[in-house]
Amino acid sequence: MLTIALTLLTLAPGGAPSVPLDEGDLAASEEWTGTLGAGLTTSSGNTDRKSVHAQVDAALRLEERRYSVGFDWQYADEAEDGPSELLERRASANGQVDFFLDDTSYLLVNADVETDHKAELDLRYSAGVGYGYQAAEGDDWSLSFEAGLNGVNEQFRGDEDDSYLSGRFGYSLKRDLGDSWTLSQDSEIFPSFEDSEDIHLEVDSRLRCDLSDNLYGQVQWLFDWDNTPAAGAERADHRLLLSVGYSF
Repeated sequence: MLTIALTLLTLAPGGAPSVPLDEGDLAASEEWTGTLGAGLTTSSGNTDRKSVHAQVDAALRLEERRYSVGFDWQYADEAEDGPSELLERRASANGQVDFFLDDTSYLLVNADVETDHKAELDLRYSAGVGYGYQAAEGDDWSLSFEAGLNGVNEQFRGDEDDSYLSGRFGYSLKRDLGDSWTLSQDSEIFPSFEDSEDIHLEVDSRLRCDLSDNLYGQVQWLFDWDNTPAAGAERADHRLLLSVGYSF
């Protein structure tokens, strides 16, 4: 995944990274920005099936701090000559505060929580601190890298809670592709310091097309990898989501 980010660096408009924020940009950015997206699929007849997902992302950039929050929810069920069967129920929420030391370096505090019925994950939550480097932050594209420590707690169905200290390494890339298209990718990996086989990876890739000043359509690929999943569960999960939404 890192290869994708570094390859796109060479294609970024303007060549070299721009200065993160000048005073004019900063004055215009001191308000919350973000997206609200949702998708729905239904079918009826021989099989009654419905699936729905919703997503919220928001960020506030100040001169010395940056706040970001996110929420994601997915649900699907199916009925075939009887009661509905739950196919998917997944939810996650995250938040982070960045404290900038200068134009490119910052300290961070982060936390996230998630649950996944199909993966038999009753609850996973983590919180930690780290260091980030803002390689670029402009109107056309942005790129940052982060590293830190997180305390993680996992509760799989039928198993005892598992708490451990892990590393956290990731990057965030966002790049405009012309006037209407935007490509973004966020990736995090959590390698446990207590069990070398306990590794968790999350990748969120999005391709968005702006339909108007505020409306957009989006294709999103979510990839989760848990090297030590619940008994009988797969290590890898792939989700492809189509959404329409509102940006602010």
